[in-house]
Parts: sequence; C-alpha cells; structure tokens
Amino acid sequence: MKKTVIITGANRGLGKAFVDVLMTIDDCFIISLSRSVSKDQEEFSSKKFQFIKTVLSKNDIQNSLKMLKNTISNEAIYFINNASLIEPIIKIEDIDEASIDDILSVNIKSTMLITSFLLKNYDSNQVTFVNISSGAANRPISNWSLYCSSKACIEMFFKVAETEYQQHRFFNINPGVMDTNMQKSIRESDFPDVENFKSFQKEGKLKNPIDVAKDILKTIQIIE
Repeated sequence: MKKTVIITGANRGLGKAFVDVLMTIDDCFIISLSRSVSKDQEEFSSKKFQFIKTVLSKNDIQNSLKMLKNTISNEAIYFINNASLIEPIIKIEDIDEASIDDILSVNIKSTMLITSFLLKNYDSNQVTFVNISSGAANRPISNWSLYCSSKACIEMFFKVAETEYQQHRFFNINPGVMDTNMQKSIRESDFPDVENFKSFQKEGKLKNPIDVAKDILKTIQIIE
C-alpha cells in the first residue's frame, strides 16, 4: 500500500535522516513541512518528495494544512512530529513572552493542529502518529523549563488522543542523544548540567541520526 509520510523539520538532523531513508523506499511519498530544504532535497523528484514551506513559529500552519488536503487521498498516512525548539535555555525568571510564543507555536500548537486536521479529514485512512519526544519530557533539567514542559505536554496529548481514536496508532518515542545541531546548541549553552552533555560528545555517546531514523521506522513498521 502507498504510504504518505508527513515530517516536520525535515531539512536537517533527525528529520533529514528520516527523509534520506524514506527516499529509498518505493511506495513512500514524503511531505516536508519545514522552513527550508537541504541542498540535496532541492533535487528530489516531485513524484517522491513535496516541500511545503512552513514556518511553525509564525503560526502559518493553516496554509500548509490546506495544501495537504489537496495532496492526500486514501493511502496510509504517517505523521512524524519531529520539529522542535529547545532555545532559549534560560532560567524561568528570564523568560519573555516572545520565547513562550515561539515554543508554544513550534513544539505544541502546530502538532495539535496537524493531528486534529488528520483525525478530522482522514478518519477512514490508516493513520500513524509519531511524536519524537525526549527524556526531558519526564526529567526536569534546570534552564530547560520551556522545552521540558512542551515535550511533556505533547506526550500527554498523544496519550489522550490514543484513548479517543483507538483505530489509529500513536507513538511517543524518545530517540536519545544524537549528533545534531540541537546537541551542538546545548553544548554551547550555559546551564548547570552542560558538562554532562559535553561528555556525550567526548565519550562518543551521540547516536548517528540515520541509525536512529531506521530504528524508529522499524518500530512504526514502515521498514523491516
């Protein structure tokens, strides 16, 4: 059966790794909801890959949803909620309204709206929802209040969705620490636990995003 895979934040890191793996699978069509494409994605065939420019922090998801409605029909659908912001990494007393709005838009609001849209319009399809979560959803980390709380929020949102829509599949998956720009940003930040994150790189404990992408795609049964 044909599979349409919708990925947020597909232009780099784990999101790009998902795309790279899925491009090798014959029956997959990939839709990237991202602010840009990588250089190699610019050359991808429109028969396999569609880029819908989406700046999640600017609350422009509704235009992207309209385009999705013109693309998806009765195939199996996979939504991989990958995009997220971790910055600013600051103490709670230093948080400003703009930072809260950005985190809410990218990490929470866009995910809720995409999920709601798919459930409302494609209830008769086979739909799989995948939330790329984090250990931070269940562990308080100083200066990470925005990230930790937003990750916890979407984990619970998916758990509630699973109780309401038992005909569909919902996954909360913690990919672990990976060698991505987000980890680089973490290492360059100032917070009490930063040395622990620096040690992941020094000790070679950062996972390759391609390996993580393959493991997750096996878990949700897109690949064997």
